[in-house]
Amino acid sequence: MKSNKRTHDFRALELKISEQSISPHTIYFKEHSVREHSSDKPSGRTLFIVNVPPYADEKGLKNAFSEAGTVNSVIFATKPNAEIQSEKFTKETCKLSFKVCYLVFKKVSELNKALELTELRPMNSNGHEIIVGMKKWIQEHNAAVELPQVLKERIETFMKTHDNKTQSEQKQEKQLEQQDDEGWITVTKGGKVQSFARTEKVESKIMAKEESKKKRKELKNFYTFQIRETKMKHIVSLRQKFEEDKKKIVQIKQSRRFKPF
Repeated sequence: MKSNKRTHDFRALELKISEQSISPHTIYFKEHSVREHSSDKPSGRTLFIVNVPPYADEKGLKNAFSEAGTVNSVIFATKPNAEIQSEKFTKETCKLSFKVCYLVFKKVSELNKALELTELRPMNSNGHEIIVGMKKWIQEHNAAVELPQVLKERIETFMKTHDNKTQSEQKQEKQLEQQDDEGWITVTKGGKVQSFARTEKVESKIMAKEESKKKRKELKNFYTFQIRETKMKHIVSLRQKFEEDKKKIVQIKQSRRFKPF
């Protein structure tokens, strides 16, 4: 069945695995146009496709659009304009979900031909076959098992590039920290932090500050038992003060020199 619909400037065509496919998926595509151009997605030669099924691969999409011309590269992404992540030494598991795709043609005229297509060729053509079912699960399981030697080489390569990048960043920061002709010094992210000697006096001041902070955070006279204890302590302190005052009065009387009686 041929399909030639337009939905918000998108063209819609059926994507089949083979000629015998009964229920093909419908993909939507248009010319990729953005303000900021990139080398991997050149303007005028890139086709933007959405609703790409999970089983579609690079060779299959090249076969589907082979009537339009030669496809230089195929870029898959989970969402439009997604940033390409940096290389990692561990393989990330691909989520089985519909995705977007960017098809880069060799010529501008080939992109125009792709936009005028009324039917796509099956993905299983030109000697290519998409593996599905049990065979696909076995292949994915075998590919997920990493050989220790291969993983070690990948880690060493990753660490070398990371070390070189770190050294270059440190050199740039050191160059910026140097004084320029006008006497200015650029403050960088990894600047020197001025430290002080931790003597006993400084330690005691720090501990006193910590204790004062704890006392501020304490809830005084908040609970009933706290109010009761505070009242009892206050009464005890008043009694002690009264006894001390009595003793002082007795001492004053005894120390008087003038005794009229």
